[in-house]
Amino acid sequence: MRDLALEPTGAPARVLAGDPRTAERVLVAQAGLEVGVWEVTPGEFASAKPEAGEVMQFLSGEGTITHADGSVTRIAPGTVLVLEPGWTGTWRVSATVRKVYTIFDAPETRRNTADI
Repeated sequence: MRDLALEPTGAPARVLAGDPRTAERVLVAQAGLEVGVWEVTPGEFASAKPEAGEVMQFLSGEGTITHADGSVTRIAPGTVLVLEPGWTGTWRVSATVRKVYTIFDAPETRRNTADI
């Protein structure tokens, strides 16, 4: 995954400092679930997960993620982080970060096909 070619996807939506650029490769996409590889260059940006959660494992890079409650997670190879739906925070990336991610819908946004 460290050498997987990614497609440029622009800048994060809410850049606070620097000129971070992202790239991504979606590996699996189906109802309520997405798995892929994502990368971001140095910079600072705000992020939110209003309707989805995410599990991520960092493959490379350095930085921190500051959560809304003020706690800080250090980004480094091997770090695993779970963000629950509704999460908000700030990324500060000092060396290009690459991660494997799984994004999942919040339970209330999942639809049971028996209810349709």
